[in-house]
Amino acid sequence: MKKLLLLIIATLFFITNSCSDSPNTLNIMTYNIRLDVEDDGLNQWDKRKKGLVYLIKEEDPDILGIQEGLPNQIEYLLEQLEEYSMIGEGRNGGNNGEYSAIYYKNKKLRLEKDETFWLSETPGKPSIGWDAALNRIATVGVFATTKSNKKLVVYNSHFDHIGKVAREKSVNVILNHIKGNNYLKNAIVVMGDFNAIPTAAPIRLLSKNLDDSFNELAIEKPFGTFNGFELNSKLTNRIDYIFTKNLDVYEYKHIYKKLPNGLWPSDHLPIFVSINEWLGFI
Repeated sequence: MKKLLLLIIATLFFITNSCSDSPNTLNIMTYNIRLDVEDDGLNQWDKRKKGLVYLIKEEDPDILGIQEGLPNQIEYLLEQLEEYSMIGEGRNGGNNGEYSAIYYKNKKLRLEKDETFWLSETPGKPSIGWDAALNRIATVGVFATTKSNKKLVVYNSHFDHIGKVAREKSVNVILNHIKGNNYLKNAIVVMGDFNAIPTAAPIRLLSKNLDDSFNELAIEKPFGTFNGFELNSKLTNRIDYIFTKNLDVYEYKHIYKKLPNGLWPSDHLPIFVSINEWLGFI
């Protein structure tokens, strides 16, 4: 009986490790890194950037979508994350304003196409949409794995924090982009800080068209993703998401980690998912 139990454990260990090493397995993370603001005091970027990079390297995502990255932050991450390349542009065009950038491991993934568009009635140029307070963008990349050549379409975005109409309309802009490029039958990820709780209209609309990874797997606390740099935050507000289509998510977690000094690396928690089944192709 003991030998049988050991055999079962060894078999499960082999299967788990084989799955994690499979060319079909990808780890994806979204992270609002909080822009570089001098008024943040103890939470200012220069005081937390090393710890934030350490967290990213420890979690080791193959694809990382960040929000609120100013040009100096984008450059710093690119310098520190040596295995990664980056796509995206600032929300004011070119290298101006906050990025919703996508970093990806360039030895595991090959970029085939990328684009940044604006969440507005004129998505092809820098613009403010509806009742939004600021320009808002989405970055999209079409990737192929270097080993299996399977492909994945990844969207990363940051919805407006003021405009309720703009947040819902932003979903339509992204969904229209997916449909307009004939991506619906393919493997898709739509992630980011959507500034909306799960019961809000934008999230309900996304959930009708895509799968909320949170709902695919039961997760342990914390439920929320926004801490506001509050050390004892109860983390009740989930406003960051990873939606998928034609993918099998087998791991989902909110990364609850603080810096050695007890402060947060950002005012949001990162979300991490692992996928191991590719049901869609381009």
